[in-house]
Amino acid sequence: MRIKRNYLAALKGFAAWFFSRFKPLTVHTEAVMIDSVWEKVKSEVRKNNVLRWYVMTPANVDYFKSEFNVNISKAKLSKILKERYKWMIKNGQKLELHIHLSMIAKNISYKEQENLFREAVNWMKKELGIKPKEFVPGWWAYNDDTLALCKRYGLKMIYERDYDYTHDFEVVLKK
Repeated sequence: MRIKRNYLAALKGFAAWFFSRFKPLTVHTEAVMIDSVWEKVKSEVRKNNVLRWYVMTPANVDYFKSEFNVNISKAKLSKILKERYKWMIKNGQKLELHIHLSMIAKNISYKEQENLFREAVNWMKKELGIKPKEFVPGWWAYNDDTLALCKRYGLKMIYERDYDYTHDFEVVLKK
């Protein structure tokens, strides 16, 4: 019986992934501060093929530094992101929230998550003039605290099965 359940669970997971490929494309915007990635993002904006851009904020400055090996201050990152995201908004793009909390969700406390949520949401309101309505966790890693914070901030939690997605840096890395 266990094998049958595991087989059905795997089949269900594959079906969810497969059918998500036919859903509208969304992009997790993580490396937009890198000029070569920004050029690709602008090209995609001009094509108008992306349903939503899930954007990161300066709240994740440490992630930007470690994952993309960029030496950038939080203030400079904020300035670059504000300029680029404002351009995207001006060009009719819908931006929502993307935060990298922790690759292992049980390793981040409620307070740490709360600080990231508060900083990110407040930055989007103050610098971009938008209140995000949706949230995508980095690495699809979340826990009950994440769900509680989504509720507190009025954010709909987006799951991997909900949309077809890619990352802004993937096109650049493939070359």
